[in-house]
Amino acid sequence: MDTPTINEQGPDNNNIEGDTGSSAKNVCLVGAEAGMLQSIYNSIKEFQTETRIESRRTRVATKRLQGTVRKVAKSCSEIEAKLCMMDKRIGAVEEDVDALKQQSAARDDQLTDVMWKLEDLKIDREETIYDFWVHPKGWKETIYRVI
Repeated sequence: MDTPTINEQGPDNNNIEGDTGSSAKNVCLVGAEAGMLQSIYNSIKEFQTETRIESRRTRVATKRLQGTVRKVAKSCSEIEAKLCMMDKRIGAVEEDVDALKQQSAARDDQLTDVMWKLEDLKIDREETIYDFWVHPKGWKETIYRVI
């Protein structure tokens, strides 16, 4: 007998010939497998839900991060503009400083010229003859330079 035949003597009339009581075991196994499959299915559904929640959280966090990046980029461009303005101001101040240095150098040259003239006009005591005379209103001094 290659193919099993249904045994008409069994209580449930579904027993395969030579298989005594195994259909109850098969039903239990199928039930257990169905339970395991249901558990796996529930785990997959829970994982999908958690994944959706995490994905939503990730999207929200990404949008927040993009907003923060935009704000930082805007702040950086504002800072860059301020630095550019400061560079221009510094350049103007440096030009003013250079002009003042030139003026100072010119004044130093003038001062040096005046100092030389004063040096030339200095009268040493040894070369000077003092002439004191009394004026009706007080003492007067006449200085003569010896040439």
